[in-house]
Amino acid sequence: MASILVILVPGAEEIETITIADVLVRAGQRVLIASTTDVPVVIGSRGIPLAAHTLLSLVQQQTFDVIYLPGGGGAAATHRDDPRIQDLAGAQLASGRLLAVICAAPIALVPRGLCRGRRLTSFPGVRAQVEPHCAAWLDQPVVVDGNLITSQSAGTAMALGLELARMITGVDVASKVAQDMLVTAV
Repeated sequence: MASILVILVPGAEEIETITIADVLVRAGQRVLIASTTDVPVVIGSRGIPLAAHTLLSLVQQQTFDVIYLPGGGGAAATHRDDPRIQDLAGAQLASGRLLAVICAAPIALVPRGLCRGRRLTSFPGVRAQVEPHCAAWLDQPVVVDGNLITSQSAGTAMALGLELARMITGVDVASKVAQDMLVTAV
């Protein structure tokens, strides 16, 4: 069973936050949602409260098989500007463990050069901020480049969740999860 850390910040896109966590739980993985604030509930990008299991400050020294950064404009800026998140993302990539990033959150890969030499995608609205810093920006729902997995938006969250499930558990489990949810493609 893999351990997945979802980093929850105010302004996180609700679908992107919950969909990946939900798909990976359905795939039998251990998902931990950690709030970057000093409270477990934050308000998402659409005004919907999102709850965490714990606080990032309590788990930031732990190792996770996957770290996931949900998007949303406010969330992306926090991922980019919070040194704790920058440290975690950099260590995750350097270790060879998986880092997944969606929507506007790939801007968090820029300050420390975490996307240098890599292919990725993002929400098209932030393409100009990330493209000059990576090997290639691809207009695809999900892009896997080694241990960095990126995705474009709320509408591609299910594809990202299923791709992570496939990478962690294999195609059979991911296909079963997709089938149980009536998703037609893995």
